[in-house]
Amino acid sequence: MLGIDYIKESIFINAKGAFSMTDPVLINLDQGVLTVTFNRPEKKNAMTNGIYDQINEAISRAEHEAQIKVVVLTGTGDFFSAGNDIADFMTQPPEGETSPVVKLLLRLANTDIPIVAAVNGPAIGIGTTILLHCDKVYAVDSAFFSTPFVTLGVVPEAGSSLLMPKYLGYQMAARLLMFAERITAEEAKDCGLIGHLCAVDQLTEVVAEEARRIAKLPKKTIRQAKRLMRRNEETLTDRIVYEMEQFGEALRSAESKEAMAAFVEKRSPNFAQFDTEA
Repeated sequence: MLGIDYIKESIFINAKGAFSMTDPVLINLDQGVLTVTFNRPEKKNAMTNGIYDQINEAISRAEHEAQIKVVVLTGTGDFFSAGNDIADFMTQPPEGETSPVVKLLLRLANTDIPIVAAVNGPAIGIGTTILLHCDKVYAVDSAFFSTPFVTLGVVPEAGSSLLMPKYLGYQMAARLLMFAERITAEEAKDCGLIGHLCAVDQLTEVVAEEARRIAKLPKKTIRQAKRLMRRNEETLTDRIVYEMEQFGEALRSAESKEAMAAFVEKRSPNFAQFDTEA
């Protein structure tokens, strides 16, 4: 059995050897399915540069190891991911295409490996935008989705300013990216952000069964099919790079610094002090 139940009973091995259940990312290979589990439940699976590196390495491994047919992304605990770890983000902000988060996003934009997401709870920030790069998305019916970039004084990332209007429609994209609204799992399914809703106690087995089915498909053919489906998205990587340039500029702004400081200090940000230009 894959997923959290399997994880609890397994010894995890990565390219560097065995690792423990306390590691921030758990990797398990079973029956052609590489399960990548975000494992910081005490931090709501907030992402760090180290986590981005490990996810990137796992997908690269899937691209190069013949026995791996599909990658599953999921989380431990009640959250899929709360987005970037603000403390890690402030001390190690993304700088260009060599930063861990950009390398992961470019990997996701270009990989032909099938990727399935098992969204076990709320998905915030990159926890939501990463789903735009997944080929099948399952979510528990209690999940919600939010991309509150503007509330932190930054702009969208992960190609979301291109992919959300294209896949979800302009109105839904504006709700998420411009107005920082939260949407329910049902709304996410209706607009196409996710494909399947599951009860909390069914998600693990439903995704495991589907991943095993995918793993039985011909790997070369399914990868070719994915490449063909993405032929009209060659500009996506350019958009990610441009976004991150804008993201870095926004991150250095006074508004972003105020937003980040307010978050750490657990107070409401005061953006009115910067209302001096149109």
